[in-house]
Amino acid sequence: MSGPGARRPGTPGSGGSPRGAAAAARDAEVAAAVAAAHREHWGSVLAATAGLTRDLDLAEDCVQEAFVQALSAWREDGVPGSPGGWLATTARRRALDALRRGETLRRKLPLLVWDETAPSAETEGDAEAQRDAPAEGDAARPARIADEERAVVRDEQLRLIFLAAHPALAPEARVALTLRLVGGLTTAQIAAAFLVGETAMAARLTRAKKRIVLSRIPCRVPGAGEIDARLVDVLDVVSVLLATGERAGGEDVLDAAVRILEVLAALRPRHPEVQGLLAQALLLKARAATRHDARGRPVALALQDRGAWDRGLVQRADALVIEALAGGGRGPYLLQGAIAAAVAVPARHEDVDWEEVVALYDALLGHWPTAIVRLGRIVALGEARGAAAALAQLETLGAELDEHRPFHVIRAELLGRIGAHEQAAEALRTALERRGPEGESALLRELVRGV
Repeated sequence: MSGPGARRPGTPGSGGSPRGAAAAARDAEVAAAVAAAHREHWGSVLAATAGLTRDLDLAEDCVQEAFVQALSAWREDGVPGSPGGWLATTARRRALDALRRGETLRRKLPLLVWDETAPSAETEGDAEAQRDAPAEGDAARPARIADEERAVVRDEQLRLIFLAAHPALAPEARVALTLRLVGGLTTAQIAAAFLVGETAMAARLTRAKKRIVLSRIPCRVPGAGEIDARLVDVLDVVSVLLATGERAGGEDVLDAAVRILEVLAALRPRHPEVQGLLAQALLLKARAATRHDARGRPVALALQDRGAWDRGLVQRADALVIEALAGGGRGPYLLQGAIAAAVAVPARHEDVDWEEVVALYDALLGHWPTAIVRLGRIVALGEARGAAAALAQLETLGAELDEHRPFHVIRAELLGRIGAHEQAAEALRTALERRGPEGESALLRELVRGV
């Protein structure tokens, strides 16, 4: 007996029917394709659209609308062969519509300074049409077109990367803007990664965009004479992304950092500092499944299951470090990559050559004689020569790092190793008073109860 609300088998919406199962599978496939396209193409599509609009906010809106449209269009028509091209075309059309509607107002607003030698979204569309026209007797043409398209995409991404990391912007604004413009993270995701409110992060992003326009910071790839100096600016930003992603467990942040570094590696092949930072990023991703437990609490490196690490990424990172060192590189980001590789490559934690790690930290201190680098060296020293030796040096950093939670966590661990349990508990309580991720705080509370 059927009532008004009953569904016949096989009708849309009947989750148990073959048709319903097929629809659910199609929805899942489309959602995965859109998510993959967002990771891979957000930055290049945004750059192409911003080149047309000269307005970052309008470009972001158009690109976001293109991704929303993809969910329905790809469900009906299937995932296109070139998701990035489909998204760029859709965003461009929306941008053109918006520009036509708001042309009078737009003439009164300050706009982005764009690299006028770069192709606009409109001319790129014309070029695509010309490339798609048949040409007899050119068997190599499809491969050449693919190479040209990859070069265009890379240049579009680079414009945004160098724009977001411009030294005229405040350091914290550079990092947030890079995640938004290049990584495609939402304001809420960025705020969570940096442990600030969403409203405060939105205001930070807005101020940074206004500064770009009002200061007429150009959206372009630096020329040959300035590329290396500007590359350092970008690497500094990506380094902060890695530290943030590692601390907060933000895989989206780490993924964005890796994508940026892959683009930079294509721009400057075998650049030792790019190779070193890319090695660090790959090693963090290799350990992603083991860095936090099921409850979001951090797992100490010594306790992580190395068998669950992505050994392919570890080997790639190690090869990058070896190549860069063999080429004579000794810069700070390469040394950090060498430290990370020295710790990650051995199959067991106890097989790490900690004296080598201490020596690498000594070399790093020659570039960056900071309290944070000294703290890392002290951790390695504790592994190489014992907790007592490490504690003697740690106490000299108390004044500089008192507000730094990891300092107190490391101090507690070293005190526990020499049997000073009451002092260790006090250090843990002090660590809890300092700001940090909630998963880390939960672990510290458990450790305090267990001391």
